[in-house]
Amino acid sequence: MQELIKYGKKIVAAGLAHSHFGNVSKRVGDEMLISTTGSMLDELEGQIVSVPIDPTAPDELDVIASSEVNVHRAIYKETSALAILHGHSKYAVVMSLLYKSGEQIVPEDSESIYFLHEIPVVTGGIGSEELAQNAARALRDHKGIIVLGHGTFARGATVDEAFVILSSIEHACMIKYLTDVAKHLILRSCHR
Repeated sequence: MQELIKYGKKIVAAGLAHSHFGNVSKRVGDEMLISTTGSMLDELEGQIVSVPIDPTAPDELDVIASSEVNVHRAIYKETSALAILHGHSKYAVVMSLLYKSGEQIVPEDSESIYFLHEIPVVTGGIGSEELAQNAARALRDHKGIIVLGHGTFARGATVDEAFVILSSIEHACMIKYLTDVAKHLILRSCHR
């Protein structure tokens, strides 16, 4: 639990989400620790609940768990993830709006290519079954994704690894966006 509290603060401090947006979870056996709906990521003390990953019936804590609890469940069921972080970083959201669902953002810089290879863009409403299925499917072969107009999901074997991926997605999108703008400006000036 303390690890999720620590990384919730790091996510906000790094600008990877505003305080009330995003969520964090960690798998512990057949359960997951997950932030509660509407909680502030930089103030998660007392705001983390434990819910089953594969409930046989609706769990009473699902009502207060993050609105993305079903997305986290689907990712845990379909991938090897032991931690999931969800953020709303600026450049990742902007880049997702420049791509179509099913497309992949290919990073420009060597570190991002090394860590991410490419970043799938998927669709689905907040907490929807469509998002749960699309995110889980894309995260089988990738460590991070961007939801069209919504934000990022990163998975890892540890919370720290998921944080590195979440940070790497934003870094890759910032570099890609700035490179694309610079290329456009250079081409425009050459054609004058």
